[in-house]
Amino acid sequence: MLSGFVPEESSLKKLRYENSVVNRVDTKNNHILFYLQQVSQKEISFSFSVEQSLPVSDIKPVPVHMYDYYETDEYALSEYNTPCSSSSN
Repeated sequence: MLSGFVPEESSLKKLRYENSVVNRVDTKNNHILFYLQQVSQKEISFSFSVEQSLPVSDIKPVPVHMYDYYETDEYALSEYNTPCSSSSN
């Protein structure tokens, strides 16, 4: 998770029941684990909501690790960052 943010549990539950790609979602030690039905070369996308629990400045990108549950040597790495921007009022 991004520093200072926590997932909204209701949005994670919604993923489990309304998304055919996501089989299971676990949260553990400030990580979210998504178990996917299958992965291919086609792009997969899904979303969930987060809320800011602590103010943090200069938030850094977070690594995303994707790997085969049974073959952990097969993996891909990426990162994400918050798309939010602060508005000046």
